[in-house]
Amino acid sequence: GRCVVYTGDDAVDEHFYKFISDEPGNLHKGKLYVANLEKGQWMSMNYDDQPVLREKFKDQTEILIRAREAAKLVGATPLDRPEDIEIDPHTNAVLVACTNNVPKGNYFGHIMKLVEKGNDPLSMEFSSDIFLAGGEELGFACPDNLAFDKTGNLWFTSDISGSVIGMDPYIPFGNNSLFMVPRTGDMAGKPIRIASA
Repeated sequence: GRCVVYTGDDAVDEHFYKFISDEPGNLHKGKLYVANLEKGQWMSMNYDDQPVLREKFKDQTEILIRAREAAKLVGATPLDRPEDIEIDPHTNAVLVACTNNVPKGNYFGHIMKLVEKGNDPLSMEFSSDIFLAGGEELGFACPDNLAFDKTGNLWFTSDISGSVIGMDPYIPFGNNSLFMVPRTGDMAGKPIRIASA
């Protein structure tokens, strides 16, 4: 009955967070964690749990205000602009749209899948991998917003910057588009372009 909230920070080399409420149905109090993908662990961003944070910040409020800095101090994994997050209604896997990371040479982005240990959102351990990699092979670049329909098909949009559409390396992708990834059938797991904007 406790609330668990996932959120990303849509900037280059920023992080993926989880907030767990202290009480059922109440988001006023709880703990914030940040993902370390190498260890498969949620790292606490709580002032009382982390000596390194107590050395750098005066209280929990300052940690929250300067969350990017705090996340790096506790060992968060830098990600490729983690933006929208959706939970698979059939498996409870957490999908994260990582749009791109141009400074590091990741022009096309990917969709990450994170599975909590025991399928429990309160777990402090998880596994993660790339669910779909952007690029010419799958025909999409820069995934952004995600949604699941009632049958569990994944829908997502692309967000190639308007300043680079039609330029290398984005020429093969055309305009930004809406894609659907079927859960079943011959095209299961493969993005299908539904519309272009």
